[in-house]
Amino acid sequence: IEDYREVVTDYNCFEALNIPKHHPARDMQDTYYLDNGQLLKTHTSAAQNTIMKSTVHRCVPSSGSLFRNESTDASHENTFFQMEGIMIDKDISISNLIYFMKTMLSKVFKQDVQFAAPGFFPFVEPGFELDISCHICGGKGCSTCHGSGWIELCPCGMIHPNVLRAGGIDPDEYTGFAFGLGLTRLADAHGIKDIRDLNSGNLKVLSQFNHE
Repeated sequence: IEDYREVVTDYNCFEALNIPKHHPARDMQDTYYLDNGQLLKTHTSAAQNTIMKSTVHRCVPSSGSLFRNESTDASHENTFFQMEGIMIDKDISISNLIYFMKTMLSKVFKQDVQFAAPGFFPFVEPGFELDISCHICGGKGCSTCHGSGWIELCPCGMIHPNVLRAGGIDPDEYTGFAFGLGLTRLADAHGIKDIRDLNSGNLKVLSQFNHE
């Protein structure tokens, strides 16, 4: 388990993930840059390069808080939490990815999950967005799911060869998959309609769970 730092380099957060400087894919994440050239971690994938260089056969999770300078709504916050997972070995295929993701999320939500249309993420190819029917509205459409009836939980895909190379791994010999699970959005499963409540300091929100 990799407990990665919150302040990271531009290289680890972007360049090592197949997102070079001035690439338009950087516009997907409104980043907090610091005066020293470093930045607040925008995704847990920033740990991938470090993880790849640490062991030979890899099935490694990492987690932590993330920061993005973006507008907030019922399903978006400027500070939130994710768990990242990568598996790298010989003969890892997309079938391994699908089995792992559907098994994990079906155990968490006690229901089947759906693969949505392929999604674009520069560090994976092909990429997917794993969605689940909105717990709040039952799939009818609400503010939490932006009227779609679905909540995006888990971007995932097969690790891009350029990312493997940056981590010192030969993509002709090894393959792997990666996923990022939004832990904050998992709160929807407990009936929290607006994830902004989690950072609000409102004790009434926490009192419903009987935690002391």
